[in-house]
Amino acid sequence: MKLDGKVSLISACGRGIGKEVALTLAREGSNVVINSFSDENTQALAKELEALGVKVVTVAGDITKSAVILQMVGAAIDTFGQIDIVVNNVGGGAAADIDDTDNPLAEVEALWDGTYAMSLKAPVLMCEAVIPHLIEKRSGKIINMSSLAGRAGMPHVDLVPLSASYHSSKAGLIRYTQVLADQVGRHNINVNAICPGIIYTDGWREISQAMVENHPSFKGEDPREWFIGVGEGRYADQGLPQTAMRREQTTGDIAEAVLFLASEAAANITGQTLNVDGGMAKD
Repeated sequence: MKLDGKVSLISACGRGIGKEVALTLAREGSNVVINSFSDENTQALAKELEALGVKVVTVAGDITKSAVILQMVGAAIDTFGQIDIVVNNVGGGAAADIDDTDNPLAEVEALWDGTYAMSLKAPVLMCEAVIPHLIEKRSGKIINMSSLAGRAGMPHVDLVPLSASYHSSKAGLIRYTQVLADQVGRHNINVNAICPGIIYTDGWREISQAMVENHPSFKGEDPREWFIGVGEGRYADQGLPQTAMRREQTTGDIAEAVLFLASEAAANITGQTLNVDGGMAKD
């Protein structure tokens, strides 16, 4: 197996892409330290991972908080004595609904602060927390989960939630990945980013359902069929952009890309941003 004896630290993996990443790395033999905001989701995933025969450490909590990040890193070193792979899967933000007549900037300030904390600050703090250990052991793989929203070639940018704050934070994560890769490459540490395509996760399900409910043209229709935008029928020009591959994108597509970057097959790849989007973006 590709990752026997390795230890992977994965944030925000209670569901969706992060969960599939954790399962994929575990299937290849990696022990894992996992995090999710939800303790219920964290423990449920731990049971699935343990069933694959690997050792699991759980740290539930808000990964935007430095105390939770340090707890994850400390738990990995205390339990396994090493960290080999770091997957910063956290991202997103929360739309703010603040009515403050004395501060017209309160709502936009809360929106940007929340999005920045999840999509850029948390991955940066995690990297800074693990880098001293990786430098000491002179090896490591860091994979930052960015987004097509952070690329100039992202089509239909108005369909991505949180708009400018999310796009800007994810673009910042791409640039941080490049700079960090240059700084730590001499220590045999690889740092790369992945930009997933638009995948019908639980979070996107909620968004697409809201779009269908609020758009007169889609009343009563199947939000998933509208969302994935890969067909040739009535939704082809109305839904999200079609992919060149004309197939639905999956969490497994992203997890396999993470596995590649985490493996020795990618030993000479660093500072790169990999679009895993079926050919949606063109940059």
